[in-house]
Amino acid sequence: MAPSIWMVAAEAGPLAQVGGLGDVLRGLPAALARASFRVRRFLPAYGSIDREGFVLEEGNLAVPLGAARVPVRFLSRREPEGVVTTLVLCEELFARRGIYGLPGGEYADNARRFALLSRAVWERARRSDDPPDILHAHDWHAAPVPLFARLPPGRGARPRSVLTVHNLGYQGRFAAEEIDWLSLSGPERARVFHPEILADDGGVNFLKVGIACADRITTVSPRHAEEILTPEFGFGLDGLLRGRRQALRGILNGADYDAWNPANDRSLPRPYGPDGLEAKAEAARTLRERFGLRRSDRPLIGALGRLARQKGFDVLAAAAPGLLDLDADLVLLGSGDPSLEARLRDLADGLAGRVGVRLGFDMELAHLLTGGCDLLLVPSRYEPCGLVQMHALRYGTPPVVHRTGGLADTVLDEDDRPGRGTGFAFDGLTPESLVGAVRRALRHRAGAPHAWRALQRRAMAADFSWDRAAGEYAALYEGLMAEKIYGAGGTSQGDEPAAGR
Repeated sequence: MAPSIWMVAAEAGPLAQVGGLGDVLRGLPAALARASFRVRRFLPAYGSIDREGFVLEEGNLAVPLGAARVPVRFLSRREPEGVVTTLVLCEELFARRGIYGLPGGEYADNARRFALLSRAVWERARRSDDPPDILHAHDWHAAPVPLFARLPPGRGARPRSVLTVHNLGYQGRFAAEEIDWLSLSGPERARVFHPEILADDGGVNFLKVGIACADRITTVSPRHAEEILTPEFGFGLDGLLRGRRQALRGILNGADYDAWNPANDRSLPRPYGPDGLEAKAEAARTLRERFGLRRSDRPLIGALGRLARQKGFDVLAAAAPGLLDLDADLVLLGSGDPSLEARLRDLADGLAGRVGVRLGFDMELAHLLTGGCDLLLVPSRYEPCGLVQMHALRYGTPPVVHRTGGLADTVLDEDDRPGRGTGFAFDGLTPESLVGAVRRALRHRAGAPHAWRALQRRAMAADFSWDRAAGEYAALYEGLMAEKIYGAGGTSQGDEPAAGR
C-alpha cells in the first residue's frame, strides 16, 4: 500500500491563507498525491472556510486540553487531485473570522487553539485503523505534533515525524503556564520543560519543542538550512539546531505554475511565452495606466509583497531616488507595517508620475506587475524561500535579489555566470548596493538586446515546480520509513532527538 502522509498546518490554500504557508499546503500535498502517496491535510475549521462538499465524519474525540477534555469532530472532503482535506471542528476555538487574530493583533488564546489542533490530529492518528506513516507538521502552530508522536502510540507503531520550519522568526512563544494546554502527564511534563526542549526564557516555545522532538526537520531552501545554524539567522534557536544538524534538510519550495503562467494569464493584456516576449511591452503600458504613471519607454522596476522590515521595503524606499536617477520608473504593491505604508505613500506623492504605489492586496494587479515590469526587486533581509522571485523568473522578468536564503538558491547572477544567469544578486543590504545591482541589470538590458532576451528565456525555463520539490520530500519520507525507531525516542541515526535522550 502507498505510504500515508498526514500534514498539519494553520493554513492551506485556497481554503484559509494569509501567506506562503498556505501556498505550500496547496501545492505540496497535490504533488505528493501525483507521486502515489496517500495524503491528508489537516487544518482548523475556521469560520471563514466555505464548507461546501465537506462531510461530517462519524463519531467524535474527547481531546485532552488542559484539565478538561474537549469534544472535537472532523469534516473531510476529497480534492480532485486525490488529497483528503480534513477540518478540525471545534467551534469555540476556531469558528472565528481571523486565522491568527483580528487586524492589529493575535488572539490571546492561540496557545490553547493550536495545542488543540496538534493534539486532536495525534489522538486521531493513534486511534486510527489506518494510521499515518508520517506526521508532517508545519511551523509553530503544529510543532507540538512531533512531541505527541513520541507518546505511547496506541494501536500501531509510532509514526515518524517531520517538522517544516517556514519562518524561524515566528516561534509560538508563550507564558510558562500555557504548557498546561499540552496535557502532559507529570513525568512527561518534567522531561520536556527543559531548556533544550520546551522551556524558553521562563516561558514555553512551541517551535522549539518541535525542533527538539521531530525525526526530521526541514526548512524551505538549502541555503537557509545553513543560515539558521548561525546566531544571525537562528533567532535564538541556532544552538538547538546545530545539535540537530544531522536531522536537518533544506528542500526548496515549489511554485504553482498553473496559477503563475504567462502563457495563459488572463491578468495580462496579451499572454506570452518565451518566443513572444514583446507582449511584455503591452503589459507595461497597462501597468503604467493602473499606477498613474506617465507614458514612457523608460525601464519599469517593480516590487510587491508584505511591507515589513524583513522584506527590505525600508531599504527600497531609501533607494528610490537613486533608482530614478538611473532613468527608470518604479511601481510598488503591498500592505503591512503602517509606518512603511505611510513612507511609500509620501514617496509616491512627492514623485508623482515616476513612482506608483498601491497599498493593499490585489492578485490580478500582482500578476500584471510581475509580467509588465522589466526588473522585479526582492531585497529581503532574510528569506527562507520566497515565491516572488520564482514567479518573476517564469514571467521573463529578471529578479534583482539580496543574496540570502532561497533568493540565492533560485537566482543566478548574470555577471557571476555570464551566459548562464537568470537575474542579478547583491551582497550587503543597503540602498547603495541595491541601486548598484539595478544599474548592472539595466546596463545589460540596454547594451545587448539579444543577450537580454536570452537571459529572459533562461529565467522562464528555470524549473521550480512542486513536482520537483515533492521528489525530494518523497526521498526524505522513504529514507525515514526505512530506519529503525528507538521506541518513544528518535530514529536510528546518531542524531537522536533531544527529547529522547
